[in-house]
Amino acid sequence: MTPSRKLAALAFLALTAAFAPAMAQQQAAAAREIDPNSLATAAMQAAQLIDAGRAGEVWDGASAVAKRSVDRKKFTESIAAQRKPLGATAARRWTVVSRHSTAGTEQLPAGTYANVEFDTQFAGNRTGHELISFRQDEDGTWRLAGYVLK
Repeated sequence: MTPSRKLAALAFLALTAAFAPAMAQQQAAAAREIDPNSLATAAMQAAQLIDAGRAGEVWDGASAVAKRSVDRKKFTESIAAQRKPLGATAARRWTVVSRHSTAGTEQLPAGTYANVEFDTQFAGNRTGHELISFRQDEDGTWRLAGYVLK
């Protein structure tokens, strides 16, 4: 395995490992709880991968729902285009962790979703608001569902 493949595998494991403590609690349909700190940690890891120019790896570990809505190339190009004018990330702090269920819409399949919002400061005092979303897939695993930068 090449060093870059090992790094990608470790990054994916790190992203999914953040959910391990909470997954045992998610087996019963009525107990679909997850620790907000686990979500914030996983979102921070995803954001740091994006900071490092590794958005493709974030997409690789995403929910099938996300992958159906945007292909890997468009996902990575969109993030690169949004982030490039802002420069390097100087600081990031999460502000909100929320969870909601939906019966589904044409654009958003039914399921349980969680959002982690960050206030982010970039080089040159530029600021942005990042929203990293997760979906609890049918197997009970929380996976990335989206990334938005405002």
